[in-house]
Amino acid sequence: TTRLHARVAAAAHTALVGAGVLARPPQAGRHLYADLSPLAPALASHGVGDAQELEDFLTARIGMPAPGGHRFGDDLEAPRVRLSTAPLLGDTPGQRAECLGAPEPLDLPQVRGALHRLTSVLDDLRDDVRRWETPR
Repeated sequence: TTRLHARVAAAAHTALVGAGVLARPPQAGRHLYADLSPLAPALASHGVGDAQELEDFLTARIGMPAPGGHRFGDDLEAPRVRLSTAPLLGDTPGQRAECLGAPEPLDLPQVRGALHRLTSVLDDLRDDVRRWETPR
């Protein structure tokens, strides 16, 4: 299971940094801690001004829990979340078990779909920020 979560965490990390989010590469465990400060202008346009609002916003859009950093002792005003790899494996015990035996778990529909939702939400926010930047 460690290898499975490492592969899924690496894919989620790629989605995060690809959208301009600050996140350390996964080292161990099933969680990624992400700082969405670079996406703050786009988040603000959606009424997101703190970690609780970010938690609500992301949870609704990516279809999995995205607890705000304030739940782990971080400042409420900091737009940070902790993402777990477990929900990316599927919604049912059967789907999650399927991931354990799959030679390429990232190719399973439930994993691919969850990563696509995460990537799409983050990329949309990144694109909003880019549209609002002044040309140089």
